Amino acid sequence: MDLTLFINPEHRQDDDLHKRFGEHIEQVQIAKRAGYDGVAVGNHLSFGSTAWFPPLETLTRLAAEADGMSLATCMLVLPLYHPLHVVEQASLLDAISNGKLILGVAPGWQEDEFRVMDLEHGRRLGRYIEAVELMKRLWSEETVDFKGNHFEAEGLSLALKSTRKPRPPMWYGGSVTPAVARAARLADTALGDSWVASSHLVEDVIVEQAGVFRDTLAEHGKPMPDEFPLLRNIVVAPDSETALRDAGPFLEASYKVFGQWGLFSKVVGSGKEQLDLEELIAGRVILGSPEECAEELVRLARATDFTRLIARVQWLGMDQRIVLRSVEMLANEVRPLVERELG
Repeated sequence: MDLTLFINPEHRQDDDLHKRFGEHIEQVQIAKRAGYDGVAVGNHLSFGSTAWFPPLETLTRLAAEADGMSLATCMLVLPLYHPLHVVEQASLLDAISNGKLILGVAPGWQEDEFRVMDLEHGRRLGRYIEAVELMKRLWSEETVDFKGNHFEAEGLSLALKSTRKPRPPMWYGGSVTPAVARAARLADTALGDSWVASSHLVEDVIVEQAGVFRDTLAEHGKPMPDEFPLLRNIVVAPDSETALRDAGPFLEASYKVFGQWGLFSKVVGSGKEQLDLEELIAGRVILGSPEECAEELVRLARATDFTRLIARVQWLGMDQRIVLRSVEMLANEVRPLVERELG
């Protein structure tokens, strides 16, 4: 089981952000020493009650600590940005990392993010698909002519090409069945493209959607990717009581914001605006002792065939000691148990 550390760039607006960024640097340093070989960063816009470090800029700084590790966005909300700007920044990151970038993109779900950017939330899918196509062509073709409903290019040539040829691998997000099928259609698995399930989904839904991804690939004559990543919330501690006590308040704080944005009522289909802690954790957070966490990961691996765990171990306001404990225990205690069980 390969490991990617998910850097959670979500912080309170009154936090000491210089200190928080320094903690992310330390997280990467410790993860690298522990044997992680990837770093990933999520994306939301910084307005309202929480500050989010921008993903591509954050990865550019973290690259100095992550030499030899893959650098991934998981996920960049692509319709919020112009594809030329994204492909340019992504190419720089690919050069910095010597061809180790993975560009993860998703259509997004938070309606207010589109409103503040003066974009129509209802047209985001068309904008997303056009942006993906245009970026792929800019990387792989010398000159691009493109005319869509959202973007146009005439004789456009990208001078800052990616180091990896013909382009970096891409991960596609999606929280509902049609989005998973779309990810399979967009993916060129021969180039390392894949789908990554949302960490906000419960285990049963992820298992079902992994089947949709696999079946849709087969329908289009595509093999499963050599590397199949899975993003999961995970808290490792000496025992489940300690894990819940230490992480519970921060999980509640993060998901309260997501609930206010409509995650539970509009996206994952719970029918509620907010979930209590027990409902929140059930099927959504792998939490407990190394043995308990390993048992859940083994079950997920057998049900989905995932090969890489993207571990989200931090939530809004969480103390660094709790984050680092999960980082180290996951690599040093949980992974050996999983690999021994899976053979």
